[in-house]
Amino acid sequence: MISGDFCWIYSFERFRDSMNFSDIVGQSVLVDRLKRIMQNQLIGHAYLFVGPEGIGKKTVSNIFARGLLCKSQGNRPCDLCRSCKQFNTGNHPDIYRVTRGSRLSIGVEQIRKMLEDTQLKPYESGRKIYIIEDAHTMTVQAQNALLKTLEEPPGFTTIMLLGDRSQGLLPTVLSRCQVFRMQKLTKKEVCSILVSNLDLSEEKAMLFASLSDGIPGRGLQLAGSKEFNDMREEVFKFLSEFSRLDDMGKMQYKDLFTKYRDNIDVVMDIMVLWFRDILVYKEVHNNHLIINLDKLALLKGQASIFTVKRVRSIIEKIEQSRRMLKGNANYQMTIENLLLAL
Repeated sequence: MISGDFCWIYSFERFRDSMNFSDIVGQSVLVDRLKRIMQNQLIGHAYLFVGPEGIGKKTVSNIFARGLLCKSQGNRPCDLCRSCKQFNTGNHPDIYRVTRGSRLSIGVEQIRKMLEDTQLKPYESGRKIYIIEDAHTMTVQAQNALLKTLEEPPGFTTIMLLGDRSQGLLPTVLSRCQVFRMQKLTKKEVCSILVSNLDLSEEKAMLFASLSDGIPGRGLQLAGSKEFNDMREEVFKFLSEFSRLDDMGKMQYKDLFTKYRDNIDVVMDIMVLWFRDILVYKEVHNNHLIINLDKLALLKGQASIFTVKRVRSIIEKIEQSRRMLKGNANYQMTIENLLLAL
C-alpha cells in the first residue's frame, strides 16, 4: 500500500543469486510466454520489460537471458552448464549491460558504446544479449541512436530494455519491442516471498506485504529497513497518545511529520492501515484480517473509544490531506489541520 516514491527499493538479486522460473511468484502468464519463446526458439531481437521498481524486472530478464545462452538440451536455464555458471558469477562475455548508475539518465554516448559492441561476434555463445536497465530514463538522443539497431540488429543480437514505465520511451522504440508488462502481486503472494527470503513469521510478513502495494522488492526492503521500522514505531507512539491529547499536545507532534516529510506518503499509509484495522476489529472481530497484529493490544484499546463513523471520518481526513499535499498545498498548514482534525 505504500504509495509514494519510497527511497529504499532494491531487487530480488540481493537475496537470491540464481533464481529460476520456478522461483517466480505471481507472473505465471509472463513466465509461460518466456518459456515458449525458448522452447520454440522463436527469439526476437528486442524485448521491453515494464513494471514498477521492485516488481522483479531484473530478476525475470536475467533468468530469460541466462536461458537463451544456456547450453542444456533440456530445461533452461539449467544452472549447471558453463554458460549458466558464468552468468551467475557475472562473468559471461556475451552479456553487455547499460546502467544509469548515479546519473539521472542514460545518455547517447553509453548507447553508442553499446552499439559498437554489437558489431563484434559472440565470444562463446551463438548470441549476445544487451540489457539496458532504467530504459525509461534514456535521453531522446540515446533512443534515436538505438532505433536503427532495434530495427535491423545483427542476427546474433538480442536487446532487453527494463523500464519502470513505457512513458518516456519513443513510440518508434516501443513499436520495435515485444512488450512484457509485469503485474503487481497479491498480498498473499508477496507474503510468501517475504517468508521464503527473510526470517519472518507469516503474521509479520503479511504486515509488510500489505504495505508493499503488490511490489515484492518494496516489501523486502521495508521488512529489512531499520529506518522504516523506526519510523513506524514513532508513528505508533503518536497514534497511541493522540486520542487523549488536547490541541496543544497534538501540535507537539509537528516535528514528527517534519522529520519524515520526504516519506509523508508512507506515514499516511501507516496511519490509514491502522484505522482500517480498527474498523475491521469493530465490525468483523476477525484477527486474521488485521494487518498490525503486533499492535493488537493497542488496537483493542482504541477500538473501544472510537465510533465507526469517527474512524471513517479520520481516514477520509488523512486521504484528503494526502491529496492536498500532492496538489502542492502548504505542507505545515496541511499537517497542522490534520493534527487538529484527529
